[in-house]
Amino acid sequence: MKGNRPYTWEEIKIFLEKELKKTKHIMTFGTIGSCDVSKDIDLIITKKPNSSIEKFYIELHRIFDNLDNHLVNKYKARAIIFSTSSEQDSLLYVSKYGKNDLAFHTMVYITYPQMQKDWAWALFPNDNLKDILMGHYICIIGDKKDIFYPEFQKGNYYDSIFNFIYLYDKINSHCPKEFLIKYMNHAFDYIYRKRLGLKAPVVKNEKDVKKYFYQLCVILDKLSKEKGRK
Repeated sequence: MKGNRPYTWEEIKIFLEKELKKTKHIMTFGTIGSCDVSKDIDLIITKKPNSSIEKFYIELHRIFDNLDNHLVNKYKARAIIFSTSSEQDSLLYVSKYGKNDLAFHTMVYITYPQMQKDWAWALFPNDNLKDILMGHYICIIGDKKDIFYPEFQKGNYYDSIFNFIYLYDKINSHCPKEFLIKYMNHAFDYIYRKRLGLKAPVVKNEKDVKKYFYQLCVILDKLSKEKGRK
């Protein structure tokens, strides 16, 4: 689908396929819903159960960085990432969403129970998440059946925190520097101090955003292994 963009979804998909072949920590990466590039593309992305959370997110950010560079160099456009439909309009406004930019709504999961927690508020009583995924999730890499393998089905003590992490991740959002720093300081204060009881770092620049985001991933990886999975 092309819409009113100078590129097609097929071109974007081929680019993503090439990038995803280089990855080691992404289990599935795919679309759910319409792939109309003139609107937003909904993505579900899952981590391999035995992979480092830090390395998984580094891979993910690198993919979007590379796609962004591709769009900038070829079309003077950008890949803008947001995490919830409720923030879509405000974030795209803050990021100065342009006529050729490509917006992605990303949903990022390390376990199936985390996914269930994230989707629970939006489902009607008769809805079944497994049926939705099996019927509508189209993987670019991996197989949607992988989501239902025993290892990914195991919950993590910090599943609720991992939902906050992907919701607060604005690394590929193209938010203005001042806004990004203020936003991430708020996010880190909440997760580090209020949820984990740790001293919250202070972000001073864009480099710090990635530094402390990946530091948080390392901390949670260690804490998760100490708690075990069930």
